Parts: sequence; C-alpha cells; structure tokens
Amino acid sequence: MGFFPPDYKPASGESGGTKSQPNPKYWEFGNKHLADGDTISFRPCGVFDSGHVVTGYQYFTMEGRIRRFPKYPKEYEVDIGLTWAAKNAKGSELEKLEAEGKAKDRPKFFMSFVNYFPDRKDFVCVTVTQKKVREQIEAILDMEDYFFMESGVANFTVTVKRKGEGTETTWTVTPTLKKPTAAFEEKWKAAKDGVWLPALYEGADPFAGKPAEAKIEGLPPTKRDELGADKELATAGVGEDW
Repeated sequence: MGFFPPDYKPASGESGGTKSQPNPKYWEFGNKHLADGDTISFRPCGVFDSGHVVTGYQYFTMEGRIRRFPKYPKEYEVDIGLTWAAKNAKGSELEKLEAEGKAKDRPKFFMSFVNYFPDRKDFVCVTVTQKKVREQIEAILDMEDYFFMESGVANFTVTVKRKGEGTETTWTVTPTLKKPTAAFEEKWKAAKDGVWLPALYEGADPFAGKPAEAKIEGLPPTKRDELGADKELATAGVGEDW
C-alpha cells in the first residue's frame, strides 16, 4: 500500500525549465495559443440564448486566479492583481506607481464562445479581450450571408492569423462560407448540452454540462449602430467532417 497514487510524478523528476501546456479545451487570442505567423481555423457553434456565448468582465487576482463577471465588478480592487509594469517594478519605481494609482490592474471586457476545432476534433471555449478582434467578429456577423442556422451552428468557419510580437501583435479574422454537413449538425446536437459557458462566472468548468436549472446571465453581445444605439449581434440569437 503506497502513499502516492499510481500516476504521481516525483518532484525530483520534474524539469524546472518546462512550461505547462494550455488546456486543449480552451483557446484565447494570445501569444501562448498561436505563434507569430501561424493560423488556426474553427467553426462557431451555439448562441447566447443556448448558453454558448457569454460576455462580461474579467481580471486576475493577486494569486493568479481568473475571475469573471456578467457586469462590471464594483469591488475588484480588493483582490485584483498588479499591472505588467507594477509586476516588473521594484522599490521607488513601484511606490511611484502605487502613489499614482497605476499599480493595480483593471477589469477587462471579454467575450467567450464555443467553437469546433478540426485539428483537435473537439469543441473548445474561445475567449477574446481585444477590441479590434471583436470588431472583426462583429463585422462578419453584420454581413447578410453569414449567420447561425437553426441547429445553432454557424454556416461559416473562421481562420485566425497572428502577426508580430508584443504590442505590435495583430490578429486577422477571415470568414469562409462553409455550410456544415448534416453529420456535423448531429454531432453538435449531441454535444451542446455538455457545454455551459455561464459556468465561467462561477469559476466552474463550462464542460461539466448544462445544469438542471440553467439560467442565462449577462446581456447578449451588442455593437453600436450608425446612430450610436446598441444593436444585438447575430451571435445572440454567437477532408474533416465539420
């Protein structure tokens, strides 16, 4: 009878120089998810009303734990983490940032939505925080030919390309009309109740399944029209067989 479980990995065998790999069930518009010059394609699946699109505000705590809210959090300063500048500052430099109120970070707007990744052969939660990326997604959904079918599956796929490093990084989101096969729509029908993105607000696993008493939180994604009014996006209705 041993103390450790059978799959326990001894600390002596771990390499201090290795980095943990991103969870394959999640993807973000970030450097660790896509290298400079690389592209990735996926198909949006599910809409706001079905619990497969959520928006709100997020931040990382001092301990590095992410917190998400359907609305802007009022008491975020209690546990929100430091800005990048503050994390890399010391002594008087850090004191100056604190005195100027620039040491603590601020909640950022986010949008998460479900997509099918053919390279992973699985449904993945994609999160975007960059305004320019969201504007590209909004522009796609504004086009008449691009929409979500009755099954909740988009009639198009998107290809994302990253270029540049650091503050010079740019993201390009290009749509391709590609009607899903009947087999793929059945695949989504069988999988959709196993994904519930509002769980992100609770820090829970969105892939643990739709709860018995599911409740949609937050507001559907919107954008400003030519007159400055909020307009609901289409996502709110947001050789591989896919």
